[in-house]
Amino acid sequence: MDRSQAANAILMEMSNSASDFMSTYSSLPDILDNLVELTAQRERQRLEISLLTTLRELLPECTVALYSCRWIDGHPWWRIQLDALNEYPQQPQPWTLPNSKMLRILLQQEERQAVYATETGLCVPLFQANQIVAVLMITPQGKQAPDSKLLIALARIHENFLNLLHVSDSDTLTGLNNRRKFDAQLYSMVARQQHSQLLPFLALLDIDHFKQVNDGYGHIIGDEVLLMLAQRMQRFFGEDDGLYRYGGEEFAILLQAVSADKAQAVLEGFCQYISNQPFPQVGRVTVSIGFTRLDPSQAPSSLINRADKALYFSKSNGRNQVNQFETLQQQGVVSEAEVSSGDIDLF
Repeated sequence: MDRSQAANAILMEMSNSASDFMSTYSSLPDILDNLVELTAQRERQRLEISLLTTLRELLPECTVALYSCRWIDGHPWWRIQLDALNEYPQQPQPWTLPNSKMLRILLQQEERQAVYATETGLCVPLFQANQIVAVLMITPQGKQAPDSKLLIALARIHENFLNLLHVSDSDTLTGLNNRRKFDAQLYSMVARQQHSQLLPFLALLDIDHFKQVNDGYGHIIGDEVLLMLAQRMQRFFGEDDGLYRYGGEEFAILLQAVSADKAQAVLEGFCQYISNQPFPQVGRVTVSIGFTRLDPSQAPSSLINRADKALYFSKSNGRNQVNQFETLQQQGVVSEAEVSSGDIDLF
């Protein structure tokens, strides 16, 4: 090869390298824009939508879906949380047992990997406190395999933000959602239109005679009672019911039911469940509950006031019982009172 041919070969190689460089980095601004959008989210659902939007743009020849995982007595269940169109099912999908391959992955019986090969494509588990809480399922539609490094990087960013959200949204003692999360979700539920056969309800729950527990056994035992109650709430209520530590010995529940009677039955079942469960050193503990239907025409502060009035009635009339504000109002034992903006500081 003479000098002319060598020079042409070098120029050709440089041209190809430049072309590859431009091809690789021409999409960098879009990737950075997507990362900015992803890291700007402060609510889990918006974070999930942002993640799938980013993955769809970066992996146009793949179908991407997000599955949520829950653990019951050490066994994993899963269901689709967000599909390839970034849409949540109108009705929550039933929890199902994963197939044998996925079960081994969720139980971490397989050698731990960032990405697993499945029958249809790739699986990327997302961890929280060393437990898998969600799974990304990637299904290639063409011959080109997705970029695993990019996929792993985005999954880790999402995972890190899930953990940050968990810390900011969780009550330190009980692990339930905290007051900040309650305020945000109550406002969201009231503001958005309901397209579900289930009706939303707000319940406020208070531990009966909790001051006597603290005075008689000390605050350490009092904290144990709060923690055990929170754990039993998580066992009793469904994954789609929002559970919150409202403050002190008071808790809030955002639940959905087909009717007010069904909501009453569920809450009464929880009262009975708690009263039948012994608490170490303390013995029997009971709770009182007041609840109300989430009426979109009412301000969040008014709805809290309604539930609180029903709770006060339960505590004033024997405790260890459940009452609905609307029923008490029809009976004439409670009345609607206007709540001025300064009475309750929520948002």
